[in-house]
Amino acid sequence: MNNMFILIILIFILILILTILIGTKEIINLIREFKIKKSKFRELADSNKNRVIIELKNAVDELSKTKTGAIITIENHDNIENLRTDGIKIDSNISSSLILSIFNKHSPLHDGAVIIRGNKIIYASTYYKITSKSINNKFGSRHRAAMGISEQSDSTTIVVSEETGGIIIAKNGKFEYVLIDDFRKVLETKLKN
Repeated sequence: MNNMFILIILIFILILILTILIGTKEIINLIREFKIKKSKFRELADSNKNRVIIELKNAVDELSKTKTGAIITIENHDNIENLRTDGIKIDSNISSSLILSIFNKHSPLHDGAVIIRGNKIIYASTYYKITSKSINNKFGSRHRAAMGISEQSDSTTIVVSEETGGIIIAKNGKFEYVLIDDFRKVLETKLKN
């Protein structure tokens, strides 16, 4: 009887030790998962950050003045590869002239979105699932696609309206109107968070 009791206690202790070891490993994994990661933008060197922001501001300024519709998505932590369809692989350094060429109304790539990863334009003419939530009828398909991708990922999406030339940034399922004079500051804030 005593041997049986000791055996039960030993088995219980062994199970307890295994549970603690497995639990500790799981806790460590959870801590690693929730550890604060730098955004892809923050991982860039300062000179690259400045270049990206300046090129985007110059492109958006011209697109806005000419009322050329555009949708530009900048990846953050989430890779949006599985959230897009179609598209042409570009894999080129960001430049305002390239962005303007892509969204030129006579370009075969002007429909759809541009995806930026780090300091590169990865795709042009790619499409997202539009938002399922009800938004104002004044917003067209670009705005609905921008809202949709912002609901499904932590990306930042810039939209230039073809109707008004207005600039909106979509992030976390919300729109923010941006004046070109404030564009750099607002975009930097969004990309750092």
